[in-house]
Amino acid sequence: MLVLLAGVAALLKYASDQHWLVVPIELRLAGIAAAAIGGLVFAWRQRDTRRAFSLSLQGGAIGVLMLVTFAAFKLYHLIPAGAAFGITIALVAGLGVLAVLQNALALAVFGILAGFLAPIWLSTGSGNHVALFSYYAVLNLGIFGIAWAQSKGQGPWRLLNLLGFVFTFGIGTLWGVLQYKPEKFATTEPFLLLFFALYLLIPIFYARGRGNGDGNPHGLVDGTLVFGTPLVAFSLQAGLLHGGVFGDSRMPLALSALCAAGIYALLAAFLRGRGRYSSLVDSYAVLAVGFSTLSVPLALSARATASVFALEGAALVWLGVR
Repeated sequence: MLVLLAGVAALLKYASDQHWLVVPIELRLAGIAAAAIGGLVFAWRQRDTRRAFSLSLQGGAIGVLMLVTFAAFKLYHLIPAGAAFGITIALVAGLGVLAVLQNALALAVFGILAGFLAPIWLSTGSGNHVALFSYYAVLNLGIFGIAWAQSKGQGPWRLLNLLGFVFTFGIGTLWGVLQYKPEKFATTEPFLLLFFALYLLIPIFYARGRGNGDGNPHGLVDGTLVFGTPLVAFSLQAGLLHGGVFGDSRMPLALSALCAAGIYALLAAFLRGRGRYSSLVDSYAVLAVGFSTLSVPLALSARATASVFALEGAALVWLGVR
């Protein structure tokens, strides 16, 4: 497939340089797209008898369609940015559906990588963070849906979840360092909360997919998402609140830590007694205690903090002895 893509691209360039192609560029791109669609249909028909060949051809055909979209928008200015993004979202969504239907992790990974890189090659330079994060929200909702579907079927795709987590929070952090300003808090905070909620729930789907449902704790914990999500999200929350509409007050960050502690405590209580989630319950309980402890020095004075920490230490000693 890689040789085919390189060969077709070289052939088209050579034919253009030699003036063999006198048809308009619109017809050239349409012809390439039609050939890719034909290859996709042929690959789908081969999915049962030649699985590896079929999956490779499906990925290559959709890759060609994405390249045609890129060329039509960026190189020849034949379609507007909105249409290019719409076509890309449709192609990524279609690739995700094909991946789930055929239980093909490679197709899903290809689709997610293409989806997260699309804003880079389709960028217009407008710097609209709401549009960027809205697009990433759609991608992450797709990952969320795949994680839910796979937890009930062939088993979870941890690599897909990790890619979504790394790209979402990595690009979000990079944007925050380079372009975030306090006046953008109201349009940025909802996306941070949404991404936190999605990657808070995905590990539950992972544990359900790995558990056997007979009461034994065989559902493994995805430690990267279970502990990485609150760590990264709370750090970004601190960055959004720093020097913003709340000034130098630490109370909003303390309330954020307290809310996180409440969320993890509720999750631990809700999942308690369900065998496949036993390891998750322990992890969520630890996170609840950790965030509640963190909220104390953010909200109280040094003397009050020392008193609360002394009581918490006594409680931990009692729990350990018990």
